[in-house]
Amino acid sequence: MLELTPQQQELIRATRDYVERVIRPAVGKFDNLQSEITFPYELLREGSALGLKSIPLPVELGGIDADMVTQALVVCELAAGDVSVGYFFRHYWRFARLIPRLPDSIRQMVVDGIAHDEKFVPASASTETDAGSDNSVPFDAPGAGAMLRAVKDGDQWVLNGEKYMITNGGIATLYFVLARTDPSRGVVDGCTMFAVPTSTPGISTGPLWRKLGQRGSPQADITFKDVRIPEEYAITKVGEGYAASERGLIAANITNAGMCLGVAREAYEIALQWCTERVQGGQEIYKHQLVAHDLGRMKTLIEATRSHLISVAWRYSYDPAFHESESWQIRVMAADTAIEVTQKALFLFGGRGIMENFPIEKLVRDALTLTHGNGTSALMTMKIGLYEGNKFRDGIE
Repeated sequence: MLELTPQQQELIRATRDYVERVIRPAVGKFDNLQSEITFPYELLREGSALGLKSIPLPVELGGIDADMVTQALVVCELAAGDVSVGYFFRHYWRFARLIPRLPDSIRQMVVDGIAHDEKFVPASASTETDAGSDNSVPFDAPGAGAMLRAVKDGDQWVLNGEKYMITNGGIATLYFVLARTDPSRGVVDGCTMFAVPTSTPGISTGPLWRKLGQRGSPQADITFKDVRIPEEYAITKVGEGYAASERGLIAANITNAGMCLGVAREAYEIALQWCTERVQGGQEIYKHQLVAHDLGRMKTLIEATRSHLISVAWRYSYDPAFHESESWQIRVMAADTAIEVTQKALFLFGGRGIMENFPIEKLVRDALTLTHGNGTSALMTMKIGLYEGNKFRDGIE
């Protein structure tokens, strides 16, 4: 059995306390976000002071070099308060591995921004209107996948194109952009990743998308028109952007699973309290067989998901035999758990479950959106099957 270190336990306790005091009372501010102008930075200030933006970073860059187990359990606590808060802090972690290899000026911007500027926000810009699953499977052919174009011009790169539904669009300070540098090749070796400050001339942002859930995590479309950046802002070798993007998604899948677990756990705990207080048929409703069955099923799913999550997170950080397919598995499993648990909670609340002034309705909406993080659950499940089939065919243990 994995035992958490005193440092891990204290960080999780402090995060839970922050969520209880600051985030839960203010979930309406996130759920009703209409514009980047009203983004509630003030509610995230205490989390930043706890160091939640930088936990995976090396100590010399202001972090604690947190392993993936720590990240998964911390983001679980954040998402139990509001999944958008989990996304906000987790988005900094997504680029932790890239930061040491950034050009000096960009690296300093990131490190100083995390430490001193509450409005410094990173964003990953990969998805395009015609490049969703083709970025992920991928359909590796010219003309498919990310097509935002980057062309070398002397000692600069010039970017033209659009990115679609980008998380943190509208509030971001720095985009990590996947761009096609060789249109004659597929996305796997035809793309390069660039660091692009959002203040660069030629970048424009559309209005925030209205969403079913995760409403406090802004998403917007981004247009790049003759955007010029220094050649050193290419943060991968030319043609190696896809590989860097995929490495980031492996970690993001595991922390996404942590957020799914947080949403499921919150729904279960609210439902359990309700079922021990609500009386129908002359007794607390948890004593009715159907209700007890649902509570038992919810608890079993949560514990199984938590165990699998910790196992995958540990293997990611410490086992050389870890394979990325394990991150797909836990993300799919955790999203399924979040959906089933929140919907069972919805039913247990009866008519109150669908009312906006009761907490379950929002958790159901948030859970339904979690099947789409970093690609759909269906896509990831297909990739698991393809990997397993290829492994069996080739006789790989």
